[in-house]
Amino acid sequence: MNQNQTAQERWEACLDLLRTKLPQKTFDTWIVPLEFVSHKENELTLSVPNKFVRDFIEEHCIHELHESLKATFGDDIRLLYALRPNQAHEPEPVKSVKHESKLPPLDPQLNHRYAFENFVEGKSNKLALTVALAIANNPPQPTFNPLFVYGPSGIGKTHLANAIGIRVREKFPNKRVLFVPVHVFKTQYTESVKLNTTNDFIAFYQSIDVLIIDDIQELTTPKTQQTFFHIFNHLHQNNRHIVITCDRAPSQIEGMDDRMLSRFKWGITAEIERPDIQLRIDILKSKIYRDGLSMNDSVVSYIAKNVSSSVRELEGVVNSMMAYSIMDNCEIDIKLAASVIARTVKSEGAELTLDDIVQTICKHFGLKQKDLLSKSRKQNIVQARQLAMHLAKKHLELSFSQIGQRIGKRDHTTVLHACNQVAARLSTDKTFRAEMEEIETQLKH
Repeated sequence: MNQNQTAQERWEACLDLLRTKLPQKTFDTWIVPLEFVSHKENELTLSVPNKFVRDFIEEHCIHELHESLKATFGDDIRLLYALRPNQAHEPEPVKSVKHESKLPPLDPQLNHRYAFENFVEGKSNKLALTVALAIANNPPQPTFNPLFVYGPSGIGKTHLANAIGIRVREKFPNKRVLFVPVHVFKTQYTESVKLNTTNDFIAFYQSIDVLIIDDIQELTTPKTQQTFFHIFNHLHQNNRHIVITCDRAPSQIEGMDDRMLSRFKWGITAEIERPDIQLRIDILKSKIYRDGLSMNDSVVSYIAKNVSSSVRELEGVVNSMMAYSIMDNCEIDIKLAASVIARTVKSEGAELTLDDIVQTICKHFGLKQKDLLSKSRKQNIVQARQLAMHLAKKHLELSFSQIGQRIGKRDHTTVLHACNQVAARLSTDKTFRAEMEEIETQLKH
């Protein structure tokens, strides 16, 4: 400890030390908002933006914070918090007419299997879960609005978003809550344009108290983005909460207006990572308990070690094992687990590549690879090419530009158009969806 340093300099030294003790995401989210206020005798006062940040620090970071404070201010330092007043530059909510008594009841479109009670906490989802609970228990609070949750497919984003809606409905029955996948939002908007009812469409969405948007990365058409932009602004200015899920961070979304991306960063961005082995074991045990099943710990451990990509795959393996056990009248053991995993889960050692996708598509449609990569505009080749682009974007960490270059040296707008075409057809054509599922099954083998 340098006695010649000013208190402000000591606090900055404390931050430097604390940065080495905490994960970067934790430091950026919870420590950066702290501001030095004063240091009198042995009392250090820091301002916090709200009680939620203070409580999170006290529960999750206090040991590291105290150690860093002792190293820079001395062993007898005492920490005090001062709640920061609302910032003068924050926009005032736009006054609007109360709508609860005038509007008809709303089906929130929530999946009640996806509640907080069966969401299993682990290191990979702790931040997202903590913020989600804070929002669900007090939706009018302006902190963390919007909540932007991102991560790969099948790791619990949709579950967590649903859980927020379910909890809000339980605690505040009069709140208008709506869960909507982006492909549904896009279809509704297109229909409103055809019927000349766009104003009604916008008015409906502006009446929502908690809007949950799933898979925002699919919001790619400019006019739909512009409409959502105005809905977002109205809800945010009126202290209505917005929850967004995405398969990537805002900075990695292509084809979206910069104004929209900047608004996604107004609240808090929380990543959910792939579950580690302990969380996978906990998830399996939770599902087994909920479903009233019996499974040996060695079988649970085997599944957790061999299925690592997503929660969805873990649960799918358990469901398949139950089905095979009943159908074949056999025990649920490691042999059955190995058999099911071999049939349904792509090996970690054989990571999916763009070549895998192209070859699978060509085999499915009876095409040669050179035809798929050519400039041909034949309908069957165009459809196959668009499917390949869609699957590449869904399953690989490649940009639109990278996919376009590797599939016939096309630009990113062609890939974007292809993905939009496939997504639109998937939302309306059951036969096409079944064909897509068959192709994705082939990719796993």
